[in-house]
Amino acid sequence: MKKYVLVFIITFLVITTSIIKNSTRELEYKIFNSNEKIKILINKKEIIKLQNDYLRSPQKLFEFKNKFLDNLEVLELSKFKHLSQNE
Repeated sequence: MKKYVLVFIITFLVITTSIIKNSTRELEYKIFNSNEKIKILINKKEIIKLQNDYLRSPQKLFEFKNKFLDNLEVLELSKFKHLSQNE
């Protein structure tokens, strides 16, 4: 009788351990996925914040225009040559 009880207890412990381990594995998977989603959202937030910081005021836009777009040259359409396939 003692052997049966001992075998039952060991079997019960093995089964409960397996169930607990499986549920823990599922929780770890969910936590990992949540952390990855949080990292993605943090990166998106940083990009949006950076865009907002640089483009939030009209002064910044005018500074960028003066800095990058002043040296542009306006081209006339008549200066372009039409190339045919034979040339």
